[in-house]
Amino acid sequence: MAGEMTSWDILLEAVEDLALDTFKEFKLKLSHIDYEGTHNLSRGLLEETNDSVRLADHMREHYGPDVAVEVAICVLEGINHRDAAAKLKQKKQQGEETGDYRQKYRDHVARDFCTFKEVNACLRENVTLSSTYMKLVMVTNPLGISEQEYEVLSLRERRAEVGMEDAHPALTVETLFQPDERGQMPQIIVLVGGAGIGKTVTARKIMLDWARGAIYAQFDYAFYINCREINLSQQADMLSLVDLISACCPYGKAPPEAILASPEKLLFIIDGFDELKFSLDQPENKLCSDCGERKPVEIILSSLFQKTLLSQSSLLITTRPTALQRLKWCLKEERYAKLMGFSDAEKEEYFYKFFRDEEKAIKAITFVKRNDTLFAMCLAPIMCWTICTALEQELNEGKDLVRTFRTTELYVWYLSSLFKRGSDDLKQDMKTFLSRLCCMAADGIWKKKILFHEKEIEVYGLNHPVLLSLFLNESVLRNRMKRVSVYSFLHPSFQKFFAALFYALENNEETEELGTPGKDIKKVLEKYSDYDANWILVVQFLFGLLNEETGEYLMERTACKISPRVKEDLLKWLQIGQGSTSCSGGVINNLNVFHCLFEIQEETFVSNALEHSTGIVLKDCTLSQYDQMVLSFCVKQWTGLEYFHLEWCIVALEDHENKFVPGPPDRSHQHAPQAEESSLQPVSLLCQALGNPRSKLKTVKLWWCQLTNTFCGDLATVLGTSQSLREVDLGANELGDHGLQLLCEGLKHPSCQLQTLR
Repeated sequence: MAGEMTSWDILLEAVEDLALDTFKEFKLKLSHIDYEGTHNLSRGLLEETNDSVRLADHMREHYGPDVAVEVAICVLEGINHRDAAAKLKQKKQQGEETGDYRQKYRDHVARDFCTFKEVNACLRENVTLSSTYMKLVMVTNPLGISEQEYEVLSLRERRAEVGMEDAHPALTVETLFQPDERGQMPQIIVLVGGAGIGKTVTARKIMLDWARGAIYAQFDYAFYINCREINLSQQADMLSLVDLISACCPYGKAPPEAILASPEKLLFIIDGFDELKFSLDQPENKLCSDCGERKPVEIILSSLFQKTLLSQSSLLITTRPTALQRLKWCLKEERYAKLMGFSDAEKEEYFYKFFRDEEKAIKAITFVKRNDTLFAMCLAPIMCWTICTALEQELNEGKDLVRTFRTTELYVWYLSSLFKRGSDDLKQDMKTFLSRLCCMAADGIWKKKILFHEKEIEVYGLNHPVLLSLFLNESVLRNRMKRVSVYSFLHPSFQKFFAALFYALENNEETEELGTPGKDIKKVLEKYSDYDANWILVVQFLFGLLNEETGEYLMERTACKISPRVKEDLLKWLQIGQGSTSCSGGVINNLNVFHCLFEIQEETFVSNALEHSTGIVLKDCTLSQYDQMVLSFCVKQWTGLEYFHLEWCIVALEDHENKFVPGPPDRSHQHAPQAEESSLQPVSLLCQALGNPRSKLKTVKLWWCQLTNTFCGDLATVLGTSQSLREVDLGANELGDHGLQLLCEGLKHPSCQLQTLR
């Protein structure tokens, strides 16, 4: 069908329908119509006009497009062609109604999307989108990162990606649908981003800006389709694309013929593809091409994605990387954009806006920048808010943030801040609620579930009028004309934290009566040993919760007691090599093991855990400064370490992006007291730990690690202090003359026992 008809289209069609005799009669009458005092078109011009296009053009230029249609109606009535006049009048009215409805729909979208419930576990305020929205870094061509690694394993690496934005063409929301370098206009945009990075807020802001006429003028209609709501529709009766469109419109009603008349002017925003519970990789013989045909919702969406429905329409799909492979099977000629989150400068800006106190902001930023995991989490706006909330409590209590770097501790602080907000008469209720919440979190991870329905909330006994909104986010979804609530944790990492707390806490009646899941710590550790990404962070949190000071803090703030038996189980697990992905000879080749040991932060435990292992072999990874600090802590307690081998690893020697100049972004020239920091770089601390006189270290191999002469000075000190080191292999590194000179100085040290240097 042709596109939506303008006044010019309606006029031209009416003139083209005239027979030759009638066309002449029409021109004659038009030459003396005297419409509402307007001068007539000259008879000479009309006599020279012999085709309908030129006639319609003359009428539009003389009268204006809308009045020209009115004049044509009068002319047709004047020459007694009343049927044609009535038909033209009807089309004009339909066109006006379509234009009016389009504006009404825009007004509806503007009202619906201008505010949202801020993810604020305390206040649940409705805030305006424009007042809180901060632009996020967006680039083309997302990297080929494995699904679960992006969400959990690569938190430290993800921060570095934002620093690489110059290596990719920069994008903005406004330029998403612009032609590419070949001049081709994209029809399908896939917006990729991790949990909490701002995909939904960005999608809603696009809807709001479109409704206000600020972007995407090429689209007459934009429809926002929430995949959480689609999951509910899947359980209902079959529906059509018209039904989906109508659900987006005021009162669930829409003029489908007018909307569907111009498919090239339609934009569908599909938010949260990764949350769909069904496959869209449907065979071609199941797809449909009729917008009014009712089918299962997965068929309708598959048909829209695979372009058998409205082939000329445009799609903007948001998804986590976890679903990229699944999505690629459903699309053709899609363009990808990656939502990277806040840049380093925007993180700092967020901290200053949150604290409004320069000294506190400096302390908070300095603390976060010393922990790569936390700094990576700040890519996501919601995590920025959470981290600031937790740090605000500690700073207000005069705590020293310099003494600790542990990720777990921040989550514990946040939990404490929630308890602090509750009144005294809620304290016992909160303890019971927390036990049940942790049970649901763990059960959800076993079942790979992040959304919980009201019935599940009731089963776990979490339907408390105050506490439910304090701990969980509520999303109100539309299921046809009904509204349904589903609940989720503030961020997937919080579900993992509460799951870890479930296994760390002593047994109590509250969780035992729920029955599931059982507290079998061995099953959790088996999942970790199998590299199940859903459990990597859970186990890391579990170690952190077993720290003695953390246990005391939790007991004081929440009245929750950590079970000492769990620490014994974890120690035995590590001692027999189950957590280390053992090779022959007790070699550890899993960096995550060291992060777990760093989280517990107890020297005796670490020493006992490593006493049966003799070496480290790490391959194909990036050792950030935080990783180096983690390794240096563990190596320092590891007197039985004999073998240290890195191969194809990037050892970060200086983190330029992580440098911090105190003061707000717009006052960076000012100087303020910095928080106390170690004068040693993390790589120096690592070398210092390797050179521990008590160590039994015999061999250091660093192959293809992009080491430069900067590293050689630190390594030279190891040569002079280690009494056991016999072999150092630095193959395939460009050390330079100066680097070799530094190593030679180390070899000259009277205490050097080295026998082989390659």
